[in-house]
Amino acid sequence: MRIMVSGGGTGGHTSPLIAVYEELRRRDPQLRAQWVGCSGRIEETLSKRMAIPFRSIPVAGWPRKRGLKQLWVGFKLLLSMLRSLLLIRSFRPQVVFGVGGYVSLPLLWVAQWMGIPTVIHEQNRRLGMANRLLAPRAARVYLSFDDTQGEYPEGRSEVVGNPIRPEFVFPPEREEACDRLGFQHDAPVVLVCGGSQGAQRINRAVLESLEQLTAEGIQLIWATGKSDAEQARVAAARVGGVIQVHEFVDDMVTACAAADLVVGRAGASTTAELAALAKPCILVPYPHATDNHQMQNARAFEEAGAGRIVEDADCTAERLCTLILALVGDRAMLSEMGQRARGLAKNMAGEQIAEGIMHLVFGERLGDGATVVSDKGIGLDEQE
Repeated sequence: MRIMVSGGGTGGHTSPLIAVYEELRRRDPQLRAQWVGCSGRIEETLSKRMAIPFRSIPVAGWPRKRGLKQLWVGFKLLLSMLRSLLLIRSFRPQVVFGVGGYVSLPLLWVAQWMGIPTVIHEQNRRLGMANRLLAPRAARVYLSFDDTQGEYPEGRSEVVGNPIRPEFVFPPEREEACDRLGFQHDAPVVLVCGGSQGAQRINRAVLESLEQLTAEGIQLIWATGKSDAEQARVAAARVGGVIQVHEFVDDMVTACAAADLVVGRAGASTTAELAALAKPCILVPYPHATDNHQMQNARAFEEAGAGRIVEDADCTAERLCTLILALVGDRAMLSEMGQRARGLAKNMAGEQIAEGIMHLVFGERLGDGATVVSDKGIGLDEQE
């Protein structure tokens, strides 16, 4: 099978893309793929790590304020569409898969114009701008929430959840994870992670709370992002206690498995992974996310009793520290929150999306009664 995939900018977009790609590769050892994204961003790094050929386009996020910058971004969008046209003509994919965000818009728009089946996935509780534009002509729309907000073709849509990598479904036991990280079993572990870019508001609150947290015997895994790492390391050395500071946690599965409580942003991939791992959490939604989608994700957790929300503007050291201590001090509450988080998990999302893509390519019958065959007239015998 030949597939082009697009998405990037943040781990929230790349993680589900990778999960679906890995499932497709497992099903089709002859899979040929190209990843289209922005040069120098996380998607290029990950594509190289996974040995997926990477193709760059100059697209940029759409400015909210009117002005000359909108003209410049519009010009980049046009260039990205022309570049996408050339890439599609060269590679001749049977299907194109996108995970939303401005990065995926040019490629999928052009693919739809060329009559190539497109599949999109929306990670958040509210349909993003790119997916709102792409949904009407998409062959298949996959959603993460039953009550996803926005307009999409119901006959071609399915709620599957957010794709996660298999290791999040089968994590190590807490004791094993603690041994790997050098933590004591009988002391609480709190993981603080602001996402791939870090979160200054959360970091500042934790920085001012270190003495009180460590005085209560809390062991801390603190993923600060690059800009705050050095200051955090200096503070951790001064305070003492069991504090591990990282710019970015490579083995997030083990870190989460060891943690009794997770503090972080409310990106779609983060919340999906927390649900799969049955982890209670304190969510601090990023306030500038498009359409405020992180708040929507966090509310789904809070409404289920799986997490607590602290708004970014209210994320002070006093507020965050008080809430952390209250939760880790109530083991029964943590256990109940973890079970409620597990109730939100949809762990088969990657498999379901991969199955739908395979159906589109090989002419299988879809659930809505439509049959799509995408290998006609696109030169499958031609070489890349």
